[in-house]
Amino acid sequence: MMIFHCTDCKETINCSDDEGPAQVFARLDEHIAKCPLAQFNFAGTTEHARQRVDDIREVIAYNRAESKLRLH
Repeated sequence: MMIFHCTDCKETINCSDDEGPAQVFARLDEHIAKCPLAQFNFAGTTEHARQRVDDIREVIAYNRAESKLRLH
């Protein structure tokens, strides 16, 4: 399980290991729409979850480098 903790409102967003990056991004983006100052801390309960978050971080880094990610 991937567990994201919003540092602004303290809400927790849980994502299962089988959710793809697009699904995780959608859930986080939905939260950011409600909480514009959101930043997330991450906890992973499995090695698979930690690898999935590493993949998500790579996508974010790539999109920032390519100026494709709009930061809120």
